[in-house]
Amino acid sequence: MSTSPVSSTSDKVVATPPRRPTSADIELLAFAQSAELSARDLYEQAVAAGAGGDQVASLVALGAHHDAYAQSLSALLGTDAPRERNDVLFSALTTGFGPDTESMALAAHGLENTLVVTHTDLLGLLEGTEGAALVASILIGESRHCAAMAALAGKSPVSDIDLFLKTSEVDSLAPKA
Repeated sequence: MSTSPVSSTSDKVVATPPRRPTSADIELLAFAQSAELSARDLYEQAVAAGAGGDQVASLVALGAHHDAYAQSLSALLGTDAPRERNDVLFSALTTGFGPDTESMALAAHGLENTLVVTHTDLLGLLEGTEGAALVASILIGESRHCAAMAALAGKSPVSDIDLFLKTSEVDSLAPKA
């Protein structure tokens, strides 16, 4: 017999989702944390290489945002948090995060778009409401990062509108259910 609370509608019974992350959620949230730590490290690498010019503080802030996202995921996961970056993701993107600000900003835009699509997919897979709420809040910040990085790369929200709006060609990194 299920111990989950249920609510009834006129024609069906719906189980209330769990509040805390399920065991499947823990794996997904751990993956999200490792991706966030990779993003943090990529921004730190770009800053150390000299990217940013007079906008270096913006890059430092974005790296700090990703660190904060990882810390929030760690707080939710507790001892299940991996607390390490995804080295495959980091290695795949590291060459784009060099000293040239425009090139780095375009690479960062791609990273942020990938994280937006990935976290959107994670929302469809997560069962626990606490994990879903946290990922949704992270997703909002990362969508703003996309716009900021496109602007830093010198792109226009008018003439380069697709860069600001389209994610249909971006691949998700989310593990498949």
